[in-house]
Amino acid sequence: MKGYQLVVLLLLGINLAANGQEVPVPYRTIMGRINADLQSGSSDTKALSAIAALKEDGSWPDLNYANPDYDPLQRIKGIAIAYSGANQLYGDTNAYNAVVKSLQHWLKLNPKNKNWWYNDIFYPKMIGEILILMRYGKIPLPAGMEQSLIARMIRKLKTGDGANTSDEALHYLYRACLTERKSTLDSASTYLFEPVSITDGKEGVQVDNSYFQHGKQQAIGSYGAVFASNSVNAAFYLRGTAYAMPAGQLNILMTYLKGTFFKTIRGSFFDLNVRGRGISRRDSLKGAFGGLITKIKILNPENTAYWDAAAKRMALKEPASYGITPGNRVYWKSGYTLHIRPAYTFSVQTASSRTLRTERGNNENILGKFLADGATNIQVRGDEYANVMPVWEWDKIPGTTSRDYSNDEGATIKHDWGIPGTTAFVGGVSNGLYGLSVYAQDIDGVQAKKAWFFFDKEIVCLGAGIKAGAGEEVKTTLNQSWLKGEVVLDKAHATPGWVWHDHIGYFLPEGGAFIVSNHLQKGNWYRINQSQSKEEISGKVFQLSLSHGVKPSDGHYEYIVVPGLKDAKMMRNYNLSMLRILSNTADLQVVEHKGLDLLQLVFYKGGVFLGGDFSVKADKACTILIEGLHTENPIINVADPAQENTAIQLEVKLPGLKEVKKLNCVLPAGAQKGATASCRLNPGHN
Repeated sequence: MKGYQLVVLLLLGINLAANGQEVPVPYRTIMGRINADLQSGSSDTKALSAIAALKEDGSWPDLNYANPDYDPLQRIKGIAIAYSGANQLYGDTNAYNAVVKSLQHWLKLNPKNKNWWYNDIFYPKMIGEILILMRYGKIPLPAGMEQSLIARMIRKLKTGDGANTSDEALHYLYRACLTERKSTLDSASTYLFEPVSITDGKEGVQVDNSYFQHGKQQAIGSYGAVFASNSVNAAFYLRGTAYAMPAGQLNILMTYLKGTFFKTIRGSFFDLNVRGRGISRRDSLKGAFGGLITKIKILNPENTAYWDAAAKRMALKEPASYGITPGNRVYWKSGYTLHIRPAYTFSVQTASSRTLRTERGNNENILGKFLADGATNIQVRGDEYANVMPVWEWDKIPGTTSRDYSNDEGATIKHDWGIPGTTAFVGGVSNGLYGLSVYAQDIDGVQAKKAWFFFDKEIVCLGAGIKAGAGEEVKTTLNQSWLKGEVVLDKAHATPGWVWHDHIGYFLPEGGAFIVSNHLQKGNWYRINQSQSKEEISGKVFQLSLSHGVKPSDGHYEYIVVPGLKDAKMMRNYNLSMLRILSNTADLQVVEHKGLDLLQLVFYKGGVFLGGDFSVKADKACTILIEGLHTENPIINVADPAQENTAIQLEVKLPGLKEVKKLNCVLPAGAQKGATASCRLNPGHN
């Protein structure tokens, strides 16, 4: 009999404490937190406009009910916020009637969108939020209407789908609070927290703290942002209850947020390399997470200073440099590299045969063919690329080496939902502060050995072995961003050695056939995303590129980027003598920074580098970073970008060592393949 009573109590949503006392499931507590969170988005002005425009049948004349997207439900939610919150429309009869009529119309039509995401995620989530808001209004919705809408929320939850799973589980949580069904709450909490795990090679957070979605595709600021928001909200709503996020999972979440996610936002704008196909949406680079950070601070008070600094940067209360700690991170799982200094952010995105290229899907990111071919993001303020995408020449994405097509066809992605990369030697080496990234490109008929060498003030960009057989001219694009102010060229030499624009300097040690433009460029959002407007957009754009001619057989380039230079005068007096480009061939690329006592090398195959008073020999292709080059105890950092080898045999002769040293560098294995191995050489020991 007691067992039977226990089952009944559980079905009724009643837990038993250890002492046998009944502990009610905290539906009201959770729903109260959700309601308070939703109330922060109120706007009486918008609500009044929506109420005035509503037709007698409960529809709005400006909306397409045959394939509705965010509206009308988002519009109804806005009225519900105004009606139920501490606003002038609280308890307003017209607002209440508008909510009821518009929901009646929705129930009658039962509309569907061609995109499953609206039907299975957005609609149920938005209905749940409206119903919770109206529970706190002066007059509740008619019981029959509420029950009908709750029934419309029911969906079969897709497990193991990363951010999408957490999206669906969130409306399960709403439904659990509305129905006070413990089984629904159990499912909601389980699947809200399911994506908060380290899943090697599967969708979600990776062992290198990057994020995959839609297969092995870097999605840090796209689906990774959805994951971050949903997971924080879930942890916040359920905190202090029996359903609270376990400490281990909370640590995974905070490590992702602090170590990766918020680092990809410069000022109040995302790095363009982390937005995935969302780069083709208006305002997609805008990163506003002040409300989320308020919750994070409650969940993770020990890092309050970090969260406060991030919030102040995003709110533009402090400059983009505020509270920034220097760092360099090679995400070997996803082909992404992020290099941060207080003065700037510089990132690189590449794809390998182990990952997927940036996807096209739902007719979004139509022209993003080259986004995974060494695209570079250079930010000082943060807004350098904000909404420039409609007017971009998409065959000239910053950092890429590609054919110069006469129209958009050459940059068009032909297949939806991810195309595998084509080359294995993709990755880099890093000690957490400095590093290098490499991309052995072989795509669209263009081959190139591309590498980026990261220091404090400078990024050295090298390319070699550039080959192409097609009829188009091949160009390497240094940047393509909004024109801000003047473009200044070096006039001290017949062949200009530098270009400065918008606080970023570009040094061209070899000169070369470079092209600078500041012309008006035109386009529209529809050309890159068919859910967006066809309205023409125009603006002046800064472009800087190097030409390798038609059908190059062994082209190369060298340029040095120095972000954070406030004016062109700093270019004229800039001292590059600390930097030495020692090799730039299809087999070997080497850069030394004498001021930092660093040597960085890319071996595309086993070989030897002879550098006067030092030499380095590697038996296999690898990347190497040597710290303390001239000291008695240098540190050698090694990585295998191809992720094929278990060890690299090195033989080094360095200025601070009395003899040649042989080193067997054992490389990380398993999920850590591609990560950096660090070795310290001690004098007198091999």
